[in-house]
Amino acid sequence: MRFSLFFLILSIFVGCGPKGAKTPVEAHARLSAAGAAHDGDLLWNALDQDTRWSWMTVERAWREAYDITQSAVPEGAERARLLARFEPGATSESAQALFRRMIEPDEWKHIAALLATAGPRQPELTPASETAEIATSAGQLVYRKAHDRHWGWGYSGLAARAEQVKRTASADLERMRSDAADYERAATRGAR
Repeated sequence: MRFSLFFLILSIFVGCGPKGAKTPVEAHARLSAAGAAHDGDLLWNALDQDTRWSWMTVERAWREAYDITQSAVPEGAERARLLARFEPGATSESAQALFRRMIEPDEWKHIAALLATAGPRQPELTPASETAEIATSAGQLVYRKAHDRHWGWGYSGLAARAEQVKRTASADLERMRSDAADYERAATRGAR
């Protein structure tokens, strides 16, 4: 009974977490608030679902790569380099914390420029109704609707970088999995 009650309470809290905005206008308001406050947590809450998922993948991949490095790579400069590379994902308590840690100053500047040049204009739906945009002299403010339709809208202007970091992190993990087997074989040969 306690076990099922625990999962009921957990599912309520998980369901209450910040999801995407219900409309592109709400998504734009979230981005505006994040930009004004220069707040990484507010920016996370303004992101589209795909961008968030990319950062979740990065966190998991770097955490596993960090663990593999600790257990399989012998002491030395290479191990220290790899641990430093994977440390942001391994030591972040969540994908949101990792994202907040890795936001670059230029990204904040670009968001500020987009918001300033957009002024009071609101996003307009594109013909496919899956994105909404505000065209500005500094570039496009693009909001994307989640594929599952239950998530809602979010800012997708950081999606390309998130996807690039995700690809790198996934490749890092695959390489570490492969290298771990090589390190184990070398250690076995050295023990003979």
